[in-house]
Amino acid sequence: VTVPVGSYVAHTLHAQYNIGPQKTYTGNISFDYGGLYGGAQSVLGFSAGRLALTPVFAVEPSIAINWIDLPGGAFTTQLYRTRATYMFTSRMYASAFVQYNSTNSTFSTNLRVRWEYSPGSELFVVYTNDQNMSPVTSSASSELLNRAFVVKMNRLFRF
Repeated sequence: VTVPVGSYVAHTLHAQYNIGPQKTYTGNISFDYGGLYGGAQSVLGFSAGRLALTPVFAVEPSIAINWIDLPGGAFTTQLYRTRATYMFTSRMYASAFVQYNSTNSTFSTNLRVRWEYSPGSELFVVYTNDQNMSPVTSSASSELLNRAFVVKMNRLFRF
C-alpha cells in the first residue's frame, strides 16, 4: 500500500487492562483505535505476559494484531512472540525467543545462555536464526535470512 507524502493528524483511543503481578499469569491486554495516514487502524495486543509454570521455568507470550484500512488499501498484520526462560541458578539461565511476523513472513529464533561466573562478570552464548517463510518470494519452502553464533565474555576488574 502506498501512502502519499503529506501531513497527517491522527487521534487514538487506547484501552488497557493489566493482570496483576500477584497472579501466576500476568500481562497487559490492550486495544487501540484511531487514525493512520488518512485511514484507520485498530490494534489488539497482549504484552508483558508471563506464565510461571514452575519456580524456575516461565513462558512470556506477546501478540499484536493490526487491522489497517488506508485510502490505498486495507490489510492485516500479525506479530507473535514467545520467550521461554529456565533458571538453572540465580546466576545462570537459558532462554529461547521465537517470533513470527506476518508482514514480511519471517520466523526468527534466538537461543541464549547467560552465566555470571563472578559478580559483575558474565559469559553469553547466543544462537540466532531468521527464515523467510513466504513461498511466494522464496524458491524453497524457507529461505535463510540470517544466522549467527556468538560467544561474549566480559570481566569486571575491581581496583
